Amino acid sequence: VATQSSGSSGINAEYGEFQTFQHYFKRINLRMKVVLLLCLVALSSSLLVNRNVKRVVDLTSQLAKSKVEVEVANEGPGSASVYEVAIDSISLENLSYISVTQNGAKLPLKKVTEGLYEAALGSPLSAGATTTLTVETSYTHVLEPFPRSINQPDNQLVRVHSNAYFYSPYDTTEQTTAFKLGTSKVESFTPRAPSKKDGQSISYGPYNSIAAKTSARVTLHFENNSPFLTITSLKREVEVSHWGNIAVEEHYEMTHTGAKLKSQFSRLDFQRNPIGAPTAIKSFRTVLPASSRDVYYRDDIGNISTSNLRETEDANELEIRPRFPLFGGWNTKYYIGYNMPSYELLGSNGNNYKLEVPFVDHSFDSMVVDKVELRIILPEGCSDFEVVYPDYEITREADDIVKTYLDTFGRPVLVFTATNLEESHIQNLEVYYKFNSLMLYREPFLVVNAFLIFFILVIIVVRLDFSIAVDEDSEARQRVAYLVEELFNIANKIKNTVSDEYVELLKGSRSNKDAKAFKATKKELEVLYKQLLDECASVTKKITSFAPSLTDRVSELNRREGERKSILASVSALAEKVQSDKISKSAYESQEGTILSKLYSAQSNVDDALAVL
Repeated sequence: VATQSSGSSGINAEYGEFQTFQHYFKRINLRMKVVLLLCLVALSSSLLVNRNVKRVVDLTSQLAKSKVEVEVANEGPGSASVYEVAIDSISLENLSYISVTQNGAKLPLKKVTEGLYEAALGSPLSAGATTTLTVETSYTHVLEPFPRSINQPDNQLVRVHSNAYFYSPYDTTEQTTAFKLGTSKVESFTPRAPSKKDGQSISYGPYNSIAAKTSARVTLHFENNSPFLTITSLKREVEVSHWGNIAVEEHYEMTHTGAKLKSQFSRLDFQRNPIGAPTAIKSFRTVLPASSRDVYYRDDIGNISTSNLRETEDANELEIRPRFPLFGGWNTKYYIGYNMPSYELLGSNGNNYKLEVPFVDHSFDSMVVDKVELRIILPEGCSDFEVVYPDYEITREADDIVKTYLDTFGRPVLVFTATNLEESHIQNLEVYYKFNSLMLYREPFLVVNAFLIFFILVIIVVRLDFSIAVDEDSEARQRVAYLVEELFNIANKIKNTVSDEYVELLKGSRSNKDAKAFKATKKELEVLYKQLLDECASVTKKITSFAPSLTDRVSELNRREGERKSILASVSALAEKVQSDKISKSAYESQEGTILSKLYSAQSNVDDALAVL
């Protein structure tokens, strides 16, 4: 029995060792499988190479726009579905826009990390195949005025730091870089063989066998008098009405970010020779939708009349001319607005609506926008908002509520912000929402009810007599107040129509020698003046009849009006002499100043008499 027990325990021990070995062997197999799988993945990975790179950097405006045509080859055994785009640290913080196209089609772009993007290819690039991609980037505030301050007639010099190579996470076989300057006046540029200046451009390369993520810093110093105008703050407000109108208002804060004006601004020199201030921004062109109407251009002072609107089939061009020319470091603020039919931007299917609004619009050529806030004011009662964004970063802020006329609980406002934008960001923002069409009739219903209640109250007040006795003095005062107001209107007509027209007749008599037209105009003024004087006499007669205590004041007014009538007759007589060449130039100028001075004094006396009355 003991022997059997001993043998049995030995067998169990050997079996336990076998199980341990078997478990260890399974673990080894598992590890080997993982290693083998990783090796297979590594062997099947793609190896992309930039075969040929042609890079063109446009520096003719305040933006730096890079366009790179890359011939990409897959030299690995596996296929590739993405292409990585890296941004050089030299200008990473100034990157405004980036896009990758393949055969004219824009590729989806995803930001992997700061300065690294992935573009999904239209179709996987098989081993040994090649394709051509176009990488476009825009940078703001990379052209630095140097020197930072200049005199009024000086040209502006700028300095830009860039890379002579196409910065890429892939090896590059051959590449060239060309900087377009728009001028042949180059102060200096960093030589890096082979490099040369050819007319209005500076080229670097060709360079061969450039390793991935290689930088070669170069600095260019050249003349650039293009407008360095930056929108530091843009607030767009789009108010949607389902009654067929969309109102747009844009508030601008702008700064000339070019070289600052060193000396004091001379208006005299600028008026003599506007071309002598090459960096001054006198006007710029804003493009509005072709269907825009009721366009206005204003600032804190009021309407700015120096603008000019040019209507075309494709768009309306608004020429913005600030109140003063802009030099480096100078600021300006203004706002524009317009209306447009809602069918241009709004579509519907039952109670479901879709609104397409450009996040930014064309403010001026080569624009730079530091910060944008877009506020979309929707009709009261809208809900279930869904937003489809353009292919760049936009932040949605907290929604707001705005109450306007006939609102009860307020209109929803969607608020969006973005920074560092330029022309390539003119893309539509899509907003989907729901709106019950019966809500359209809520405001008319409120208006009808309000008028109904008002008329009922008027009927009650008119039909019921709440007075104890008739106040004849109060009625007389009311009648006199009405007559005095009518007298004010007549006097203003005489001042603003008759008097001003007589002055214009006098000033125009020197150049207009048409006697027939002169006499006709003079006759019309005399008839109008007589008519207004008759109306004035009739009103003053009524005033003295209702309020005899005002007789002295009315007499003073009539006396002052008589003085003005006499002076206007003198103005007419002088104009007739000038028109018929019966007076010398020196005598005319002497009499003109005296008569006009008396006329303005007489008009002031009439105004004083009216104020006393």
